[in-house]
Amino acid sequence: MTVPERFSGLARLAAVTAIGLTLGAGLTACSGEEPQADVAADRSPAPVLGENDDRIQLTEGIPYTLRTSGSETIALEITGHSDGPESNVDITVAPEGGESAEHTLGHGDELELGGETWRVSELGFSDSMPGSTTLTRKN
Repeated sequence: MTVPERFSGLARLAAVTAIGLTLGAGLTACSGEEPQADVAADRSPAPVLGENDDRIQLTEGIPYTLRTSGSETIALEITGHSDGPESNVDITVAPEGGESAEHTLGHGDELELGGETWRVSELGFSDSMPGSTTLTRKN
């Protein structure tokens, strides 16, 4: 193979690579017309965090402040859980200006918060994630 033949092969390879990169960049730019957040929201709804639609979702170790209809606040926090046949969650309830109390609750148990009754509707435990629970307001 002569030197001009080598350069000719390299020039073809460089041209094909440049065309491929240009096409790839063009396709990437065209596919980015819709914002990524909109696409993700269409595929899966955001998790319920905090209070929403008469539900409160708590995650172990993350305090949550519930505002009652009487304008007082109640701090809630999961402080522990036990998984097994009798799964339950430990929730510390600290009313504004009052004494905090810890409640051990299982699925279906009820808790009085600010004059309203809340029921434990979900418990979630995993070895790799903190425990969680959902409280649902009883009407």
